Amino acid sequence: MESREFNEHALNSFEVPEFRRGEVVKGRVIGKEEEGLVVDFGGKSEGFVPQEELLRPLENYKVGDVLTLQIMRLRDEDRTILSEKRPAYRETLERVKKAYEEETPVKARVVSEVKGGYRVVLEGVIPAFLPGSLSAFRRNQPIPREEFDVLIVDFSEERRGQNVVVSRKALIEKELLSFFATKKVGDVVEGKVKKVLDLGVVLEITETIEGFIPKSELSYDPSTKPSDVVRVGDSISAKIIRLEPENNKVVLSLKQLLPDPWQRIVEKYPVGKVVTGVVKTIHPFGFFVTLEPGVEGLVPYSEVFWGNVRRKLEEVVRPGDVVKVEVIGVDPENKKITLSYRRAKGNPWERVEERYPVGNVVTGKVTKIIKQGLFVELEEGLEGFVPISEISWNYVESPEELFKVGDKVRAKIVNLDKENRRLTLSVKQASENPWIRVFKELKKGSVVTGVVRKVLNSGIVVRVEDYDVDGFVPVNHSLGTHNAGDKVHLVVLRLDENERTGGRLILSEREYEEKKNLEEYRESVQNEKTQRSFEDILKKGEK
Repeated sequence: MESREFNEHALNSFEVPEFRRGEVVKGRVIGKEEEGLVVDFGGKSEGFVPQEELLRPLENYKVGDVLTLQIMRLRDEDRTILSEKRPAYRETLERVKKAYEEETPVKARVVSEVKGGYRVVLEGVIPAFLPGSLSAFRRNQPIPREEFDVLIVDFSEERRGQNVVVSRKALIEKELLSFFATKKVGDVVEGKVKKVLDLGVVLEITETIEGFIPKSELSYDPSTKPSDVVRVGDSISAKIIRLEPENNKVVLSLKQLLPDPWQRIVEKYPVGKVVTGVVKTIHPFGFFVTLEPGVEGLVPYSEVFWGNVRRKLEEVVRPGDVVKVEVIGVDPENKKITLSYRRAKGNPWERVEERYPVGNVVTGKVTKIIKQGLFVELEEGLEGFVPISEISWNYVESPEELFKVGDKVRAKIVNLDKENRRLTLSVKQASENPWIRVFKELKKGSVVTGVVRKVLNSGIVVRVEDYDVDGFVPVNHSLGTHNAGDKVHLVVLRLDENERTGGRLILSEREYEEKKNLEEYRESVQNEKTQRSFEDILKKGEK
């Protein structure tokens, strides 16, 4: 026996004379392998710390870390085997024992699953047992690999070591009781964002206590998404707004720790101030504008257009548009702001007489057609009316014959009533009156050519070529059946002035035919006379 001890001592002295088994040394990590760490502890050979002798999981170490180690075996297959657990065991055991006596939590990590529960290691060193009934692990959930807090519920020292039983469930219950006993609504807690959901954020206050921040409590801007405010892993502070001990429920608010934008709203947005905002939503009654996060105002439909205009709001603004609006009402108590889109753009009827004097010819867009005429928009909020009598120099039965909504037209301003906001326009007066030339060049009996424009029971309406005016052929002066587009030859029966169109032209196809026949007859008679005269001359010559 003595010889064996001597030989072992001699072997140790020969191989590593400067170190002894059981000696505590410092080792620097120089490599990582699947089964443990390679360390340099100052010996002639490198050292190796197996994974089961480490205080923490292998992935928690990196090259360069300096560890306190105890030599277990010298030069085992050219490597010295060391342990991080052994030099820490006695000190850690005292801490664990004290934690049991004082009922304070310790760190545990699952080593393996065994019958009835889990084999765990406390503080990376002390083996213990965690019964499944006390684990508080959820079914069908993976066993956590990271460390977690537990309470020691049984600690007894035996000849072969210690018997330590721990409970995660007891710690959770203790922390919950303590939390709800000491916290109240209004307190501020800190935590780490665990989950970001569409409905809100789950905040990990402690390892065992979670709180929930509803989406509505993340920001004063109701359109803000939770993912716009926080990310998983963020450390944030939140205010307790509701506690439900019976359900272990903690409801928190992030926005209540932020300045309320409505506190100084009257000073920031006084009535009459023109501000810039972003169109958020559009409704039949108006559209909402976001002035800043958490502050929205409504532009009623009545504050969008000047004058009696009925248009869809989508024709004017779209969500996301940046617009200028004027503040016309502030109700801080109910958090309401009323805005005006039209006032910010300015009243188009102000100084209208300077910008649109009577007699000027302007260009506008047809916005509406009724039986009596056309509505023409000169600019947003400023509309004029073209009576049917002012649409054309020719007779118009319906304005839709000549125009459709959206057409651009030139018109002359013929009347302006600023007080009643009425503007009368004339399309026909924006161009030269063709009847002036008609009265100058045509008279009763003149022959003209026309194209059938419309067929009526009472006759046909034709457009007279070269003069751009309409004439009427009564049914008793028309020959046969005509269709729109037919070309006809006519004689002027009557030419009168007309207040509405400027002139009235009555034509006859029948008289043209009669006149044509008469002329042909006269021509034939004349030809016959000429022929007879010629024959008489010939006879006289023969004699």
